[in-house]
Amino acid sequence: MTINTEKQQITCIYASGTKFGKQLKALAEATKKAVFFNDIKESMPSDTQWHDIVNRLKLSLNDLIDKSKIEDLDENTNFKEEDLVKILAKYPDALVGAILLEDNHIEHITQYTSLLKFFNVDSAGLEKTLHFEDPVTESQTKNETFL
Repeated sequence: MTINTEKQQITCIYASGTKFGKQLKALAEATKKAVFFNDIKESMPSDTQWHDIVNRLKLSLNDLIDKSKIEDLDENTNFKEEDLVKILAKYPDALVGAILLEDNHIEHITQYTSLLKFFNVDSAGLEKTLHFEDPVTESQTKNETFL
């Protein structure tokens, strides 16, 4: 697996087996942005890629894993990063949230509102404008009226 960090393309690392992962993918697709979805159930990042990701996030891989979703695991056990990659490979649905990358920007998200902020979209699905730009207050489509 290659992690693409090009401008104008967003890479989303997520687990499709979770409710959050399914809804995240649907929301991201609805934004009409260029998104490369990397489902870790299908293609797991390498140890080196995980190391790079957590370094850029300034987190530990331990912070990205919900240990309560792993069978027969004591939540208080401390693991090495290499072991955590193996655990995540065996239990991909234990990934907490998702990781979004674009160019040099990386973010670990656990809420849908964070996804909308990352995509620079407000909750109505409209692209935000800068504060000095005039807002659009007229219909942009035919046969539609504003109240």
